[in-house]
Amino acid sequence: MLNKYYLVLVMLFSAIGLNAVEKLDKLIIAGPAASISHPMFKIIESDALKDIAGNVEFKLWRTPDQLKAMIINKSVDFIAVPTNVAAVFYNKKQPIQLLNVSIWGLMSVISRDKSIKNIKDLKGKEMIVPFRNDVPDITLSALLKKEGIEPGKDMKIHYTPNIVDALQLLVAKTADTALMLEPIASMALIKDKSLQRSMDIQKEWGKIFNTEPKLPQAGIVAVGDMTKNQKVIDRFLEEYTKAIKWYKSNPAEAGELAAKNLKMLNKKAVASSIPFVRFESVPIAKAKKELQFYFDLLHKNNPKTVGGKLPDDSFYDIK
Repeated sequence: MLNKYYLVLVMLFSAIGLNAVEKLDKLIIAGPAASISHPMFKIIESDALKDIAGNVEFKLWRTPDQLKAMIINKSVDFIAVPTNVAAVFYNKKQPIQLLNVSIWGLMSVISRDKSIKNIKDLKGKEMIVPFRNDVPDITLSALLKKEGIEPGKDMKIHYTPNIVDALQLLVAKTADTALMLEPIASMALIKDKSLQRSMDIQKEWGKIFNTEPKLPQAGIVAVGDMTKNQKVIDRFLEEYTKAIKWYKSNPAEAGELAAKNLKMLNKKAVASSIPFVRFESVPIAKAKKELQFYFDLLHKNNPKTVGGKLPDDSFYDIK
């Protein structure tokens, strides 16, 4: 009888061992102040990943250079990035894996100029644009060129190194128009009542390129050794997807949580920004068609924006 119970216990513990995820001492996740990072705060606050990590820490990147340093130095496990940046690092043979596309658009043109309603109306205007040679700039450039407008020649652009500087210049009336990302776009509207949301960049994208009005703009990347840890990847994506649903369904609480973790944000602005963010976690394999279309357009405008060449098929396969 004892041998029978012993055998049952051995089988039970063996099954548990096979299904267990080795617990990490620390899991480091990173992202910008933009909406893509906000569900991460819900994961941390609720201790949702306690089964795989003793501690989960968030790191903020403010500039593209900080983002690149985190990937090159492998100082994070997961990081929210523009999808084209993932393509650049993939083509540079860096150990990264784009896991999903979660942001399908959060860019708006904010302006005091009521005559601006579409991309063509930007001709002859002055405009503030953050992150030169990064997603906002290269997306806008693709739209402008398609409409026959040469950036810098047919319109004047004031570039800023980050989105907060763009907000400050807009409110200071350095120019009346800016390309903004949520939730900073909503912050601008709260700070200055003379501003209005002039156009949705995603709708312009769909109209001008005759495609769906959404952009595979940003997603989550696994870095370094984490690219090989499929169990942790699966658990992180599971909780991140749950956190996105909570974020979209609870705007007031989401605004509170984001502002608590990112002091530069206004809780009301975050809450009001949520309806203007196309937020859905789609696995990279299912987003392949949209990514290839997006990368192809970026490559035609400037090959450097995707690392000099289009990613091959293995880019879309999670190992």
